[in-house]
Amino acid sequence: MPKNNTIIHKSFSKKDLLKIIDEFKIIIGVNESHTKLCVATTLWELLVKMQYLEIPQDNSLLIKDLPGLRNYLKNPNPRKPYSVKDRDRYILTAKKINHYCENGYDISKSLYTDRLQLYNDADEISKYGDIPIVRKTITKLMKDINRPYLIKPHISPHIQHDIELKKSLNKKSVYMKCKVKHGKFIVRFD
Repeated sequence: MPKNNTIIHKSFSKKDLLKIIDEFKIIIGVNESHTKLCVATTLWELLVKMQYLEIPQDNSLLIKDLPGLRNYLKNPNPRKPYSVKDRDRYILTAKKINHYCENGYDISKSLYTDRLQLYNDADEISKYGDIPIVRKTITKLMKDINRPYLIKPHISPHIQHDIELKKSLNKKSVYMKCKVKHGKFIVRFD
C-alpha cells in the first residue's frame, strides 16, 4: 500500500486522474481496479521523476507543458469548484429565475416580489456559468426588455473549450455539387 505522500489535490476523482493518464498517454501501470490513492501516488511519483512529457496541442485541459500539468494537479479541480450543496442552491436559484422568464418576464407571476432581488440573484449565480442551467437561464434573462443591466455568465476556459467543441461537432456541412456553365442558352417555355 503506497503512503499518502501525493500532492495531487483531493478534488480530483480516480476517474479524473485516469482520464488525464489516458489523454497524455502516460504509461503508468494502473487502471480502474486500483484505488484512488494508489493511482494518485503512482501518477505523482512518475510526474516528479519525469523530465519531459509530450503534451498534445489540442488537449482538453489546455495544458502547455509538464510543469503546467503538475501545477494543474496541485490546485483544486476547476471542473468541481464548489460542493454539491452549493451547486443545488445555484440550480434552485436558476430555476426560480427561469420561472420568471418562462412566464413572460412578468414579476407578478414569478416567485420574486421585486426586480432588484431577481437581478441580485442572477448576479450571484452568474459566477457559476459552468453549470449548464445557470448559463441558459442568464441567457434567457438577458432577453428581458426591462432588464436594468447586462449580466454575462462566467465560464471557465475548460468548459468554454468543451462548449466550442460541441458546437463545432453540431455544425452540418452540406456540399452541393453545382456546376456553372458560361455561354449562350435558349430557354423555352411550352
